[in-house]
This record gives sequence, structure tokens and C-alpha cells, in this order.
Amino acid sequence: MAGMTHHPITPTAEHVADRLLLADVVSEAPVPLWVIGPEGSVVVANRAAVSFLGYRNELDLVGGPSHELLHRNRLDGTSYPPEECPIICARGMAHQGQEWFMTRAGDPRPVHWSTRRLHDTGATVLSFMPTASDAVRHRAERRLRDAVPTSAPLRSRAALRDGLYAIIHERFADPLFSVADLATEAHVSVRSLQALFADVGRSPASEVRRIRLDFAHSMLERGHAVQTACQRSGFLDPGSFGRAFRRRFGYPPSQVRPLEASS
Repeated sequence: MAGMTHHPITPTAEHVADRLLLADVVSEAPVPLWVIGPEGSVVVANRAAVSFLGYRNELDLVGGPSHELLHRNRLDGTSYPPEECPIICARGMAHQGQEWFMTRAGDPRPVHWSTRRLHDTGATVLSFMPTASDAVRHRAERRLRDAVPTSAPLRSRAALRDGLYAIIHERFADPLFSVADLATEAHVSVRSLQALFADVGRSPASEVRRIRLDFAHSMLERGHAVQTACQRSGFLDPGSFGRAFRRRFGYPPSQVRPLEASS
């Protein structure tokens, strides 16, 4: 330490030393980590990140553009401009959020990410973890993977719709669940969402409403009260529920007879 006091190293050498130390720490971390340089390229990538994203080694990543390596395209296949990326465009010391990262093979993986800016170097440390506890995202991802060969670089539109339906079936009972929430869950734009359902002559809002009403109808057939069916199927009030139900089935919910009574 005394030697360092009497013979101070130059700023350039300090930065080199800092980066070497940071590389050692990052490399041994058990969670996926990498360091993004001020210009947006990957400076360091640890073994956990390399493995998570399906690359051979850190040489496949270091020096490459961080944004494009993580998600050059959105989940629906449309281009994802770097200037819209919350990771690259984050301002301030620390940020976090949820995104879909793409593996080397093109498979989407839902992650929770966080960043921390390093004052001295201008670099940013990025950490990310799969949202393993998020059953909705995993079921949607599994449907995407099963519907399309993993070698396909982009998910088919039909496969993506299957993933969207998986999300709707998990979330429809929440009365605050909206088309915007669906787009956020799937990490696509609302416009892309509308286009995907337009392929089959539907709209995302009408599909959410249809699934809610079909669930309510099945509850009524099992003998539940109209008020209970209304609340548990995601409607905010009996009036809007009754009107939507009549439009869908041609009769009010009060006229649904339990299956046992019908038989």
C-alpha cells in the first residue's frame, strides 16, 4: 500500500486495474452478470450469463453490442430499437425491470434484470435472473417452445397467440387486467397484439371478454350465484356483466340453469 502511495499509477492504469478486478469478481458470481461499457458493448460476461444465454464462452459476447445480444427483436419478431431499451437508456445509478432476452438459438426467456452504474468507469453492471416464480411467463414460454422448433429464429404468429392465450387464462379473473397488461406480459406492443388477433378475425379485448364470459357461464351451470360468477370471472359490476353476458349468449345470466337441475 505504501508503494502505491509513493508511486501513484496513472488514471489509465487505474481504469485497467479496476476492470481486471471487476472481471474477476463478475466471473465468479453465481448469477448471470455482465458489464456494459459506456459505448454499449459488452466488456465482461461471466460464466453464468454465457450458460444462461446458450453461448460457447465469453468470447462470443465480449465486444459485441449488449442490446443486440440480449434482444435485438421483440418477442413478436419486430425490431427492438436500442433507443427504446430500458437497460441501455437507463439514467441514474440503479434500475430494474422485466424483459424477454433471446438465447443464441433464438429462444425467448423471461427475466428480471437490474443495473447499477459505476461512477469511475462510466460502465454499467447488468444482472439478470429467470423469473422462475412467474408461472404465467413460464407457461407462455413453454407453449411458444412446443409450438415451433427451437431452431426457428423467430416465433410463428400462431405460436405467439398460443402464448398470449396462456397469459389470458391465467389473468382474466383480475378485473384490472387489460389489453395493455397483456402486451406488457408478452413484451409486445399493443399494435402488434391487435395485429396478431386480427389474423383470426378477433381483437385482444374481445378474447379477454369471451374467456371471462365462458368461465362465468360454466360457474352458473355448476350452481353458483350470478353475483359470484360476476366477481370471479373478472367483471367489476353486475350491470356490465349482465349486458355482456346477454350479448354473448342471447339471454341473461339469471336464466342459466344448473346442469344437475337440467338433467
